[in-house]
Amino acid sequence: MSSQDRLENVLRDIHVMISKSETYDTDRIIVKKQDIFNLIDRLNASIYEIMDEYELTQQSRDRAIREKKKEGDRIIWDASRQAEDIYAASVMYTEEALNHLNVMVDEADATVDRMYREFQKNIKLQQETIRENQLELKSQLQLLADTEKYLRMIEERNREIERERAEKKAERH
Repeated sequence: MSSQDRLENVLRDIHVMISKSETYDTDRIIVKKQDIFNLIDRLNASIYEIMDEYELTQQSRDRAIREKKKEGDRIIWDASRQAEDIYAASVMYTEEALNHLNVMVDEADATVDRMYREFQKNIKLQQETIRENQLELKSQLQLLADTEKYLRMIEERNREIERERAEKKAERH
């Protein structure tokens, strides 16, 4: 039987005793002193028992609160450590990605530079071939009877071409 049940029994017994007691007058009753003292002792014991249970319950609750607080603090600490680990990993990953990107940019720069040099070399070769062809044509024209006339025409055409190139350069800039 629980302490609460015992307390209810004592209170019921007090009520029964009062209801069965003799009346002295309208405001008073007659009860045996020893009977009332026995019921008061039982009431006192029940109240002490309830208080002990309350103290145990309160202590258990306090202990549980302290344990839960410790567990909460541990969870927070663990989460903080994990967050720091994740942050560090993301920084390391970003650093690695940027390094990789830098290598790719360097390789692209080297490739473009190599292609530009090859392109320039090809253009110079083409220009050299053109000059050689021009010289050959000029030498063949000198063999002709009207060499001066043809040379002037070629020179005039070359000046026109240079003028057109200069105009195109001016338009671009």
